[in-house]
Amino acid sequence: MKTFKSAKSALIWVGLVAMLLTSNGLLQSVEAGSTDPYGPKARRFGAGIILGDPTGISLKGYVSSRIAIDGIFSWSFVDDAFILIGDLTYDILDIPVNASSFTLPFYIGAGAKVGFVQRGNRDGKTLIGVRVPVGVGMQFINHAVEVFFEVAPGFEVSPATDFDITGGIGVRYYFF
Repeated sequence: MKTFKSAKSALIWVGLVAMLLTSNGLLQSVEAGSTDPYGPKARRFGAGIILGDPTGISLKGYVSSRIAIDGIFSWSFVDDAFILIGDLTYDILDIPVNASSFTLPFYIGAGAKVGFVQRGNRDGKTLIGVRVPVGVGMQFINHAVEVFFEVAPGFEVSPATDFDITGGIGVRYYFF
C-alpha cells in the first residue's frame, strides 16, 4: 500500500512540474511573439474567472491561431476540494455569425484534473482525473475580452474510478 501512495505522490508531482514547464514555455512563446494576429484583439494570453464547478481563476494562452493551453485554479463545491486543471484545446471552427465585432470559436481539447479534498468521506485524498473540454467562446475583435461556456466530461482515476463532469461560464481579459 505504501508503494501505491508513493507512486500516486510521484504522479502528482510530475503533473505539477509538467504544468509549470508548459506554462513557462507558453509565456516564452507569447513573449517572443509573431506578427500573425489571433486571439481577442490580436492578444494571446488572458486571465479571468470561471463560475460553475469548479469556480476560480482561468488562464488561457494561444500558442498558435487555433491551439491554446488552458489552466484553471479553483474550488469545487461538489468535491469540497481545491482543483488544478490543465487542458490543451483546439479551435475546430469559428461558428459562422453575421457579426463584425466578434467571433465564436468552437473548441475541443484534452486535459487533466488534480484535486486536493478537504472534507467528507474522501478527506485528505487526492483526486486525479482526465477530461475532454468542449466549449464555445465569444472573442471580441475590438476589445481584449472573451466570454466562454465550457463543459468537460471525463473520468476520475484516483482514489476510485468514476465518471466526472465539470464546466461553467467565464470571462477572460487578454493582456498581451
